[in-house]
Amino acid sequence: MTIRSSGVSAIAAGILCVSSLAQASDDATPEWVNTLKNMGKVYSDENNPIVQSVKLFGRAHGQWNFSDGDSAGESFSGSGEELRRLRAGASVNFLNGFKALGRVNLEEGGFGDTELGFDSWDELYVAYGQENWFGFDSVSIGYGRYKLLFGGEEHQSSKRIKTIERSAINNRFGSRRPTGAVINAEKDGVEYILGIWSREPDPKRWSGWNEGVAIQGSATFDALNGEWILDFVYADDADSDDTIFDYDWAGSVTYNRDFDWGGLLTNVTLSQAGDVDPLGIVILPTYDIVPEKLEAAFRYQWANSSADSGVPRSSSSRGIRRVARDADLPTGSGDNYHALYAGLNYYIAGDNVKLMSGVEYETIQSDDADDELDGVSIWVAARVYF
Repeated sequence: MTIRSSGVSAIAAGILCVSSLAQASDDATPEWVNTLKNMGKVYSDENNPIVQSVKLFGRAHGQWNFSDGDSAGESFSGSGEELRRLRAGASVNFLNGFKALGRVNLEEGGFGDTELGFDSWDELYVAYGQENWFGFDSVSIGYGRYKLLFGGEEHQSSKRIKTIERSAINNRFGSRRPTGAVINAEKDGVEYILGIWSREPDPKRWSGWNEGVAIQGSATFDALNGEWILDFVYADDADSDDTIFDYDWAGSVTYNRDFDWGGLLTNVTLSQAGDVDPLGIVILPTYDIVPEKLEAAFRYQWANSSADSGVPRSSSSRGIRRVARDADLPTGSGDNYHALYAGLNYYIAGDNVKLMSGVEYETIQSDDADDELDGVSIWVAARVYF
């Protein structure tokens, strides 16, 4: 038995075993759950002037999908398992204000492959922060490789997302790890982000500054019984061949609201990328079937572009487009994209251990029938983090 062929199966089997233990326990919070949630907190002493805390963390996300559809008038179907995320890292708070964090991606394979090995740095930065600084309630200033927070789905960690994959519009502008300087500040309940990012890609280390600069601004605040997130990135980089930011600018408005029955995320994204202007809408409600245990998640996506080849699409590395690619068929390119998703999330130990399943219908429409793609994907996933 090899890691390459059994990684996702082992994760799923482990979680099912843990699920059985959880169901057999009479305790409201079994001891193994507390152990899992706290095992990474290896040291904490606020009175130590040198090192205040040390934390280890990791996550393992395995998944499988089967897709069936039509591309350019030809039918296809196929499946694949994937070690979607395998990350490990540590953070250290020291010298009463400094924080250093490093986290690596250890999945080398991709769709249909569960091979392990160092792939890239997910995040690697050093920051310094204080309360009541420069007129703000709190401020931190950092430098390094960060996760770019753009769009409501990307502001939410992959540990806690409600669907197995984020939306196409999110994947078009989020899911990036630039190097740069970032300021996080809070004042009167409003959280601000200002980022100055290198456009140069380098997954193995901090990037250089030879490809120009992108600017990010974000604000998060409460209004109208919910949370609003406003994001904007100016990159002026749609024509570059070697860049993290393959667009000129993008703006996003997100509204999150909790209800007695569940929650609702809505997002609108506008952008310009050279001679096209991709835009998208995401509506994502959730419903608590059994509170804190079983949840239904739904999502509607619509994306559009002024050019026939510029519509944001589902990720080419997984799902229906990857299955079409494996069948040597076009992966879709048009000016309209629609997708409907329905899934169930079973929480064994909150977001620390959960099982996910979903069904998604996607269609890409084009003036040229040879560019059209549509079909259905069935997803199952197992997710663990500490």
